[in-house]
Amino acid sequence: MSIEQELGKELVHTRQITCRGYRRKDGLWQIEASVADEKAQAVPFNSRPAVAPGELIHHFSLTLVIDDDCEIREVAATTLAAPWPVCTDISAAYRKLVGLRIGPGFNSAVRRLLGGTQGCTHLSDLLGQVGNTYMQASFPDRLARQKRHGEDPRLWPDARTLAFVDGCHAWRKDGPVVAAEYPQLAQHENRGGDES
Repeated sequence: MSIEQELGKELVHTRQITCRGYRRKDGLWQIEASVADEKAQAVPFNSRPAVAPGELIHHFSLTLVIDDDCEIREVAATTLAAPWPVCTDISAAYRKLVGLRIGPGFNSAVRRLLGGTQGCTHLSDLLGQVGNTYMQASFPDRLARQKRHGEDPRLWPDARTLAFVDGCHAWRKDGPVVAAEYPQLAQHENRGGDES
């Protein structure tokens, strides 16, 4: 007996998201992402044959080319599997992203340009992962460029390099990680009151 049977669980759906970041010879970054939804049970429809167990109901991919300033230069959206033929019609709409910058305001710009019937839920959801993958892939290069200006991050010309500071619990300015990695940015609590 499998553990799933012992626990009374039955697998009905698997979503796989894969993202890869590439540094290109031309100095640009290429982020390739895909999302695939596999059904473990039949999904009936009124106007088309059912999606059978083991079939993909969704399989979409996005490829974005992004420069060192976080600007999207090229976009290609592809529908590899979808429940409806019209799902392929929306791929070209994702070219509206060309010229946007990954960073603050990106998600709201995506909603404005591709929200609701202007886009595909699955492709638009994948864009958040694309942005994260770009930031992770390009971070060592961005950090090295800033460190050429010195070790003190307060003197770096591109403050976006450390935009994650105060963005989560581990990277809070009054925490041990910032104190160890970037002591110049650390905010220490004054526990003893004002000194005269």
